[in-house]
Amino acid sequence: MKCSAWSSLAISVCSGLALLFAGTASAHVIAMPTYVATGSSQVIVFSVPNERQRPMTSFAISLPKGLEIEHVHPVDGWTEQSTASTATWTGGSLAPRAVVPFQATLKATAEPGLLDVQAEQRYPDGGIVSWPVELSILPAKASPSQNLALAGVVGLIGVLLVVAVAMLAWRRRSLPPAGDT
Repeated sequence: MKCSAWSSLAISVCSGLALLFAGTASAHVIAMPTYVATGSSQVIVFSVPNERQRPMTSFAISLPKGLEIEHVHPVDGWTEQSTASTATWTGGSLAPRAVVPFQATLKATAEPGLLDVQAEQRYPDGGIVSWPVELSILPAKASPSQNLALAGVVGLIGVLLVVAVAMLAWRRRSLPPAGDT
């Protein structure tokens, strides 16, 4: 199925608005951008909020067949390790209600479609919170990176989503705990 640049933009905007107004669901692990073109690489930023009441001490992603890790980007205070299909950041500490961006350069070898990256937030008591993070594999010709204006708009939407997640986390932090009214 062929999609024009404008229809791709409309889908991206609607998806971004749905995430923006989804309330607490939008605070889960989010990837920006949400696409990689077949045969190319893309830096993906995983925005990771700590929704628990204790510090998060590790974050990991596991990729399905059709995606591979080319590079894992360092994050201050964290140590990164990776293979072709997994990346793990350890040694840091993410406070409750805080958000940290983890970045990885991913290469798509899969046919166009949707793939789920498995994200795991890990805690010192052995607790693990898992999230599926959906990425779209686009046909090589339909890559938004080949259309600079469209890529700019999609990037702006990504920035707005990260700001919205940060605002939600800040708002949650400033609300009194239940029963303290």
